[in-house]
Amino acid sequence: MANRTRAERKPLGQFWTPQLIADFMLELVGFDPLWKVIDPACGEGVFLMRATERGCGTAVGVDIDPEALKRAQYLLNGKVSSVKLFCQDGLDPIQSENVFWQGNYDLVIGNPPFAGTGYRIRDLRVLSRFELSKVRMNPEQNGSIEQGVLFDFPIEAKRQKPSQAIEVLFLERFVQLCKPNGKICVILPEGVFTNSSLRQVREWMVSNFQVRAIIGLPRETFRSVGTTAKTVILYLQNCPPTEHNQTFLAEITQADWDSGLNADGNAQLIRILELFCKFWENPSN
Repeated sequence: MANRTRAERKPLGQFWTPQLIADFMLELVGFDPLWKVIDPACGEGVFLMRATERGCGTAVGVDIDPEALKRAQYLLNGKVSSVKLFCQDGLDPIQSENVFWQGNYDLVIGNPPFAGTGYRIRDLRVLSRFELSKVRMNPEQNGSIEQGVLFDFPIEAKRQKPSQAIEVLFLERFVQLCKPNGKICVILPEGVFTNSSLRQVREWMVSNFQVRAIIGLPRETFRSVGTTAKTVILYLQNCPPTEHNQTFLAEITQADWDSGLNADGNAQLIRILELFCKFWENPSN
């Protein structure tokens, strides 16, 4: 069984997800075992393991770290036949000639690497495939006007950034892999929702998708694997926002990490799930 130390995982931005949070996220999206599921940065495979334990028959994991995939194979013991693993960069197209694996997933779920460890993407070959690696140009940067016109449609002038935080590109990669009206559930650093430098990312989200939920996680969520970074669960639906689109907001402040979702110590998580369901039954209230 392969298992990297904290020091070895940190340069890759790897922080394994507690099983409790994986279960919570699967409940949040209303998991259906008939779904085609992918985790594009699967690490040791906790999301895949919990999905297959719920009966999922088509699950895919991608990770650049072969040692992490060995750990995933160990955790998925007995269920490997229903899970396909790809050892590659999760930001790259799926390395399969079979188009079935290349996209159109019902659920894209996971906990991608964070740039807080200094892990930013600077490879222009990679950056060129992502809208969020570009930045809008103001009139001064563009020389004259911000937009051109082609067939009476405005064309927004943008330039390629020299680098982008890895979690931002993974957020867009999750969307790329998701089918229309499919679901995306991802753990991100809180800074994606608060940093002024990432305002473009937030505008991209609210302009293009239904942001169904944003749920804060306590700092101790990843303490056992070496970080107290403040993180957030983001739940998107891959469809345009409605005219009066609303988002469910919540904050998890306590959890019993060593117990199951239905344990007494996790009553707050169950309550949040109940409130989320009620909110979407009548989101205008």
